[in-house]
Amino acid sequence: MKLSLRRFVGSTRGAQNAHRQWSSRSGLLVELHAGSSRGLGEASPLPGHSTDTLEQAETAFGSLNLAALERAISVEDTGEALKSVANLLPRELPAARMALETAALDLRGHERGTSAPALLGAEPGAERALAWLVGAPDAGALAAIRRAQRAGYDHFKIKLGRGGNLEREITAVRELRQALGAGPRLRLDANRAWCEAEAKFACNTLNALDIEFIEEPCANPTRLGIAIPVALDESLRGIDPDALQAHALACGAGFVVLKPMLLGGLSRCLELGRRAAALHLGVVVSHSFDGPVALAAAAALALVLPTQIAQGLAPHPGLGAWPRIPLPITQAALHTWSTPGLGLAAELFR
Repeated sequence: MKLSLRRFVGSTRGAQNAHRQWSSRSGLLVELHAGSSRGLGEASPLPGHSTDTLEQAETAFGSLNLAALERAISVEDTGEALKSVANLLPRELPAARMALETAALDLRGHERGTSAPALLGAEPGAERALAWLVGAPDAGALAAIRRAQRAGYDHFKIKLGRGGNLEREITAVRELRQALGAGPRLRLDANRAWCEAEAKFACNTLNALDIEFIEEPCANPTRLGIAIPVALDESLRGIDPDALQAHALACGAGFVVLKPMLLGGLSRCLELGRRAAALHLGVVVSHSFDGPVALAAAAALALVLPTQIAQGLAPHPGLGAWPRIPLPITQAALHTWSTPGLGLAAELFR
């Protein structure tokens, strides 16, 4: 088995959260070769948001035991194989673990002539509705939503929490709801930018607008007592799946948002997602402005997890760093595929 690495960098204008913007993005493309088969993975730590770095991932791959990797990939059960692959790297390197698991899954798919969703256990013909990432509720938000509606989208995620704009953002969300009417579903994400008092004020004010959920309104949502369901995102990092129920109850959470690049890969997100579904929490698979390799792996994850709510995997600004390789999306729904592995041609990344 051989492993090769290649850095990439490109424009990601428009990628932002409550705390910062990313005008460009760097990452690491990981390629595994075994005989005539190959597998692609992607390590894209998000600067200022991820707990690990690109340099740490590159160093870890340089000392990887390839013989142990080959043995791990050969484990019969795909889920167990991915766990074995992830355990070859430290837990402190979630992006590297994600990349290695993804490359292993893609390689396994090419060796067996089977798609990544099918390898993970997705039902034939599986599909998932998708939510469109609008970004900040600024002057162009309504026009962006209207364009997405024409493509079939009716779930929209709005980023809040820009410093000093609380009342202005509340007003903007209210105006969007008035313009859109009662049908479209709105999701909010504050990325823990608010203090407890701001979070309570915002959520109590917006409660009448039929908000589907709000992601991480503040750093400590355990005492908020708000009516809008909370979605866990950043606070899932490092959490033991056995502690998920207590954490969700303390936060009043009704949803979890799983970002494999931040949480440490596919096998960990599979475990968290299945545990969340058993607790009757809504499960959303999303991204950290990843490229198409990681996005395809996240799509396979979304297609196998027991969830029917809209997933956060629509095309996003972070794809500007890569060739435009769409997922199998029609009418705002993600569909499973039949091509081997992730369904991506390695030649498109050269």
